[in-house]
Amino acid sequence: MDFLQRISEKAKNLGGLAKEATRKSGDLIEVTKIKYELAKLEKEMEYNLTGLGLLYFQKHRGEEGLEGEIDRLIQSTGLLEEERVALEQEIEKLLPKGLTCSDCAVDLPAGGKYCSYCGSKIDKDD
Repeated sequence: MDFLQRISEKAKNLGGLAKEATRKSGDLIEVTKIKYELAKLEKEMEYNLTGLGLLYFQKHRGEEGLEGEIDRLIQSTGLLEEERVALEQEIEKLLPKGLTCSDCAVDLPAGGKYCSYCGSKIDKDD
């Protein structure tokens, strides 16, 4: 009977591992979607900034009546920037934060016991 209990416990542990793996893969898919949206936002911001530069140049050359379009692009770009920050925060929530060396602030690979840059011992609490 002891043998069957051990097998049952191992099966439960495997089930928990499978659930965790499924959750992590779902998070990675979500991060990929968010990064795609982020790339679209950044492209739109690039177009806005290019348009602002062109409008400013035209205004500098003496064209009139451009203030409304300049203001609209500035407001639109500001909203896109806010959206970009929100998406980046979502990504940070979904991705686990890696370890950083407390002595030299270098990002560390998982599983290391010493910093590969300065050689300091890694505390898992850092």
